[in-house]
Amino acid sequence: MKKTFKILLAIILLITLGAGIYGAFVYHEVKNTSSKIYQSKGNAKNKRYIDVSLKDKQPFSVLLMGTDTGDFGRHEKGRTDTMILATVNPSSKKTNLLSIPRDTLVTIPKYDGVKINSAYTYGGVPLAINTVQDTFDIPVDFYVLVNMHGLKQLVDSVGGISVNSDLDFNFGGHHFKKGKNELNGDLALKYSRMRHDDPRGDFGRQLRQQQVIEAIFKKAISIRMLTKYNDFLTAVGENMKTNLTFDDMTKIQSNYHSVNHFQNNQLKTDGQMINGLSFQVISDNTLAQTSKTLKEQLDYK
Repeated sequence: MKKTFKILLAIILLITLGAGIYGAFVYHEVKNTSSKIYQSKGNAKNKRYIDVSLKDKQPFSVLLMGTDTGDFGRHEKGRTDTMILATVNPSSKKTNLLSIPRDTLVTIPKYDGVKINSAYTYGGVPLAINTVQDTFDIPVDFYVLVNMHGLKQLVDSVGGISVNSDLDFNFGGHHFKKGKNELNGDLALKYSRMRHDDPRGDFGRQLRQQQVIEAIFKKAISIRMLTKYNDFLTAVGENMKTNLTFDDMTKIQSNYHSVNHFQNNQLKTDGQMINGLSFQVISDNTLAQTSKTLKEQLDYK
């Protein structure tokens, strides 16, 4: 769990790490891919007077989003199946990871009482960012967006992965045994999607998603990946968007390597039925304390 931020952001940073590991062999492909996946925050509000400076090693935040589209026959825009807010502070050498339940009740302009995973559906990346910013009263400096098909393609691009499951379960017509499982892209996607038969619910699913991403990371940085690196970059280029530039990525790699203390947090919510729908509701006290913690981590007032 302590390596979660490095693992999650690694899907982006692998682009620059690859250049460092393999040198000129992939440098141009790496730079081209970083340009291809770049997409600004659009009309998302900027809560800072001046953009965060990675060169000056200022604290920053990254909103990591995984959408439930691109597979299982889904081709619409979809919703954010996974939302994790990472706040990174090089002075304290701490990274705080906040997993936001997909059913969290939030207020969105023109939409009263909706689930936070709907923000992306209604207004794409800008509205998803604005909703997180408004809910917790903090700035979101960067985002990383990956669709479900992207996860599947990334696994296949590295030749499959191995994971250790702490549950024995069936999902999507496949049996996943307790212990070691060898997964191709299709099975990795199914493994990371199950939640209803997990006593931990969405939290258990998030753990499996982290397992899959960590396994991709380990495989992608191995020397055996040299001949497959173009496949990996193709998968990244086709299924990911971020407002991190190539220059941003290299600055994070060089200026934030000392951030070695990681804290993973679940947003504490209360399950409630509202108008026949299931929501996760944040209490006023929890919301105030969470906002305070995030602001301290970002040195934001």
